[in-house]
Amino acid sequence: MFTQYIKSILSFHRAQPKAPNFFLVYALIWLALHNQFFVTFISTSGSLNSKISAATASIEHQYLLSLLFTITFFALRLTYLYFVTKANEIADEDAPIEDKLGHDQVFTENKDVMRLVVLLDETKAKLASANKKETELLEEKQAVIQKSRELQTELEEVKADLAIMTQQNEVLKSELTRTA
Repeated sequence: MFTQYIKSILSFHRAQPKAPNFFLVYALIWLALHNQFFVTFISTSGSLNSKISAATASIEHQYLLSLLFTITFFALRLTYLYFVTKANEIADEDAPIEDKLGHDQVFTENKDVMRLVVLLDETKAKLASANKKETELLEEKQAVIQKSRELQTELEEVKADLAIMTQQNEVLKSELTRTA
């Protein structure tokens, strides 16, 4: 049991990507926590020795706090990577549905697929009827437009004839008034 646990930890550790150096992370966290050191070092006037002594006096030597943050960083990183690895293993263990059910049961008992096929057939039929109705309506629209143009042409001819007749009527009235 214990050897199995050690083997799983070793395999997990070997599979992980390279982690940042522990001392580098510690130094960066120390710098973040003790930024007052640099501010005091730069703002203090005097010799180099007085600057260093003032800067070291300005910080509280919280090395254990820096160490705790560094250890927490690495523990959180390892915990995250462990859970990611376990989740990937669980996902890889899942066999495809065909392997669990068997190849003959996948499509014979899948009622959802059958419903989708029926729905698809109904939609195709509705689409075909809609396309047919659309074609009929376009033809009807073209016929109405053609009839409207014919009536417009006929109306213009009647207006022209009326204008000619009105003009001839005026001419005849004027002749009639001259002769009378």
